[in-house]
Amino acid sequence: MKKSFILVFTVIIFSLFAFSEVKIGVINGQDVIAKTKKGQAIRAKLENLGKAKQQEIENLEKEIVALQKDLASPALNDETKRKKNRSMEDKKINYQRLVQDAQKEFQQQQQKEMMAFYNEIMPMIQEYGKAQGFTLILDLSSAGIAYFDKTIDITDVVIQTVNSK
Repeated sequence: MKKSFILVFTVIIFSLFAFSEVKIGVINGQDVIAKTKKGQAIRAKLENLGKAKQQEIENLEKEIVALQKDLASPALNDETKRKKNRSMEDKKINYQRLVQDAQKEFQQQQQKEMMAFYNEIMPMIQEYGKAQGFTLILDLSSAGIAYFDKTIDITDVVIQTVNSK
């Protein structure tokens, strides 16, 4: 369905511009993120968030493993075993919640950061496109393009523009 939509959209665009000069450019959005100072800062910030959450998860895992070892001890009376078993079950539930919450928080932060970055660079891309007379600029990371001539790739120019501002 998505491919059909893209194909129909492309045909319509090309038919609209059939009698006018069409100048198309492509950018690689992933390269823009990876090679710009701002994109690298976002990536580092997200990595730090991921590491912090991973450390919390690992600490809770260690607590669970320690409780499991304690429970294996034959020296524990029934009441102590029940308490430790209940504590371990609570920690397992907390572990599952922590993992889910960490994933959700990471995804939300990633989406927020990428949307802010996108909103910051789109005017630059649009300004460059207008100044250079482009009819259409596509993002390779989301457009589903199977082939393009490398001469229409403006990724490096976009990276330089973003870094200079």
